[in-house]
Amino acid sequence: MLTIVFQLGLQGISNAQVVSDKNELAEAINNASAGTEIVLADGTWTDVNISIDVEATENQPVVISAETAGDVFFEGNSQIEIGGAHIIFQGVIFRNPSGLIVNNDRIDPIISFRANGNECDDCIVTNIKIEDYNGTSAQEEAVFKWILVYGFRNEISYSSFVGKHGVGSIINHNRNDGEADRTSIHHNYFADRTPVGEFNELNDQDAIRLGNSSTSLSESFSEVYENYFHNFSGEIEIISNKCGGNKYFNNTFRDYQGSLTLRHGNNCEVYGNFFFAENNSTTAGIRVIGEGHKIYNNYIEGVNSRKAGGSLSGATGGINISNGRPNTALNGYFTVKDTEIVHNTFVNCDYAIRVGTTVSSNLTLPPENVEISNNVMVNSSSSAFLIQTNGNNAFSASGNITENGDWDLATNVNNNVVANSDLLTEEQEFFRVADGSVLINAGIGSFDYLATDILGGDRDTAPDAGAEEFGAAGERLPFTDADVGVNVGFGANLPDNPDPGVVASVFDEKDVNDQIVLYPNPAVNKVVSFKSDQPILEEVVIFDNSGKRLKQQVFTIDNQSIDLRGFESGVYLITIPSNQFQKLVIIN
Repeated sequence: MLTIVFQLGLQGISNAQVVSDKNELAEAINNASAGTEIVLADGTWTDVNISIDVEATENQPVVISAETAGDVFFEGNSQIEIGGAHIIFQGVIFRNPSGLIVNNDRIDPIISFRANGNECDDCIVTNIKIEDYNGTSAQEEAVFKWILVYGFRNEISYSSFVGKHGVGSIINHNRNDGEADRTSIHHNYFADRTPVGEFNELNDQDAIRLGNSSTSLSESFSEVYENYFHNFSGEIEIISNKCGGNKYFNNTFRDYQGSLTLRHGNNCEVYGNFFFAENNSTTAGIRVIGEGHKIYNNYIEGVNSRKAGGSLSGATGGINISNGRPNTALNGYFTVKDTEIVHNTFVNCDYAIRVGTTVSSNLTLPPENVEISNNVMVNSSSSAFLIQTNGNNAFSASGNITENGDWDLATNVNNNVVANSDLLTEEQEFFRVADGSVLINAGIGSFDYLATDILGGDRDTAPDAGAEEFGAAGERLPFTDADVGVNVGFGANLPDNPDPGVVASVFDEKDVNDQIVLYPNPAVNKVVSFKSDQPILEEVVIFDNSGKRLKQQVFTIDNQSIDLRGFESGVYLITIPSNQFQKLVIIN
């Protein structure tokens, strides 16, 4: 981040400015143009309303950043609107809401990718946190979407969304036209959502919704990956897919209710995901509706398909393949067709795979041409493979293996096998393929997209059944709480581990050496000092925002300060080249 900009001569901060109150912020936004950097001074900001509409560029984005990520708090009734192109917003924590206004049963979103009616393209919201930012108890049924996405090629990354309560998605992209928007949602943390009333009592309580019924038959080509969903309960859809061509991969779901639901749209891929339902009621892994999907390399554990009252839900099960509705409307249920469900692993699920489910009596069309192969089911308490349809061409099943579980397949036909024991062994992260397991090299058929397993290890030419390839040495493990702030969520977007999809501001910086602290910042009386565990005896160098070296100084044990008198007001870069320390300092 800083290093990259420094190597470019700090040209990216030529229009940098620090704002300390809402009047200064409004003026900075009004004057913003391509290349502008607006730095929000540390502290608490109340009732902030940002509406910025600028056509910036990839090389000169408009960046609105916290002075110190995590030390800028937006409270009260704060809302952000970004429009135009190449706008980046980052580093802010939203908390302590008050005075939220309901208009026509809706509360305006916290962040909208549209300003003055102009949608935002190539824009990024990254490294933010929204925590318990909800309306009052009287407002919990008002639709309140935390982030509303418009436009094309936008990204939401490395952010934490905690404590959502009330109707409304956390992230919602309505896709008001049929063009491919290519939204990217990755490395985020979704946690501690609580439902309004009973679970699934009201709709629109998901984490992510892409698309809507009216544009569901068009392709979006969006990607949702490397996110962590934990302690999440709202409605049956944690992710609601309502458009085509999307990919959902390498996400972890833990201690939740609901499912990843392909509700509308076709030709999606769901792979490499971990589901740990922890026997919560009304749980599932993946729910399938529509055509042309590929679902593979997923691990699903602890699904409990029954509602809290004990009745069996029609929308649950490890993988749930729905029936369709004749002459369905766009918001109805299209028939599942031409779909492949292969190399998935199910552990301790009451129902692993369900084919032909219904949530209403008019869902009478069975699936067509669905291939279900090389899946592994261990310890299914009710049924490893439940067939709930009479369609002659509903599906073909081959190479599936269950351990001591009842199923509706003909055993020893089409390589569908019941094994006695020892398919998997329990390890710390999840159940792994056991040494000597009959799963090894048991996969049949060929799937050109099956190059790696759920952990990212290479598949053999004779692949194992299930999600994992024994001995492939993949290293991508499911997320746990220890990953929050490190690999996912707010604070995880570190300069030594950048994601190639993230455009970072020069102000989104973390000291390479966390033991060195520069203070005060902004400088008081134009003097800044260093403190660290050991005295700094190396050379310290100061640059202006054009990259020009202005001053160098070698510290002594008795002098750990820099005199900046004579420097004009602005933003400067202070470095210690010997240990890669870099810090932006503000002189007022």
